[in-house]
Amino acid sequence: MLSSFGTTAMLLVAGVWVKSLTGSDSLATLAMFCFFAPGALSPWLGRLADSYRRRPLLIWADLAMVPVLAVLLITDDVRAIFAVMLVYGAKAVLVSAAEPALLVALLPQDQLARFNGLRVSVQEGMKLVAPLAGAAMFAASGAWPVVAVDALSFLLAAAATSMIKVDEPPLAPRETPSWPHLKALAWPLAGTATALFAASLHTAASFPLVEKGLHHGPEFLGVLAAVQGAGSVLAGLTGKRANITAGLLIIAVAALARTTAWLPAVLAAGFAHGAGLAWTVIAVATLVQQRTPAAVLGRVSATAMSIVFGAAPIGLAAGAALVAHLSFEVIYVLIAVITAATALWARGGRTRRFTARRAPARSD
Repeated sequence: MLSSFGTTAMLLVAGVWVKSLTGSDSLATLAMFCFFAPGALSPWLGRLADSYRRRPLLIWADLAMVPVLAVLLITDDVRAIFAVMLVYGAKAVLVSAAEPALLVALLPQDQLARFNGLRVSVQEGMKLVAPLAGAAMFAASGAWPVVAVDALSFLLAAAATSMIKVDEPPLAPRETPSWPHLKALAWPLAGTATALFAASLHTAASFPLVEKGLHHGPEFLGVLAAVQGAGSVLAGLTGKRANITAGLLIIAVAALARTTAWLPAVLAAGFAHGAGLAWTVIAVATLVQQRTPAAVLGRVSATAMSIVFGAAPIGLAAGAALVAHLSFEVIYVLIAVITAATALWARGGRTRRFTARRAPARSD
């Protein structure tokens, strides 16, 4: 919760800060892109996470961000902001590799789905609060309060992690291959990546939906985002039932409901969409933890999440092209067809069922 608050606030403010310094939309977008760019290094950063005990690694990763962020307290050079966001993104990938492995050592397998759901609820809850707080601090006093709060959040997160009592298993040889385990998870990853791709198309279509369908100004997008976030928070609390196929079908139904451009249906669809998307992410994260040996869990988890979330920018690019040529109704029908077809494809056989239920025990 602590690190998620600081990260979410800083990610927004970095783009706003660069925009205020340069007046350039492209450079502001580049600042946010720098955060996601290290995802391309996930196999190597995941290997690093597999080479050290996870609890100390997470503590030192949080502590290391304090001097990195301190750079932004003494300079507002745009290049420094880009460099800090690159380091920030690399740290985020490292955490995405180390945290799942720590949870596997900390929790029984039948509790992983429930805990992953709680994590999603916390993260989505922070997305509702942190951007508003960060924007308010930036508007009132500039970037330095956001940077200071972010650094403090990492110090507190490191302190909280140091209180965790866990008996981590011995480290395994580094040459243990990870590709076979990623290949075994191909279907769950494809299903969840489809959900993230569809969510980005959904975001792109929201602009014409609000303007031409609901006849509201663009600020109404904030309402839709809040409703979707609330759906994800609630879905996280029911994480033990998370199922990729069900999540995809919920997203498909929500997309069709939005074609009506009727406000109650649109709001209900946004809530359902957030819930369906959260279920797919919870389910795939749990499957990765349950079906991957501890020796390679760091690199498999980091690579898997990079594949899944890498579908989001691809969807945004596709959505930007589609809204220029198609109506929002057609785009939402396309979303429904893509997600429903993927869900039906996933249920073609037992090996294509993706749920967060207990999987066979791993051989470490």
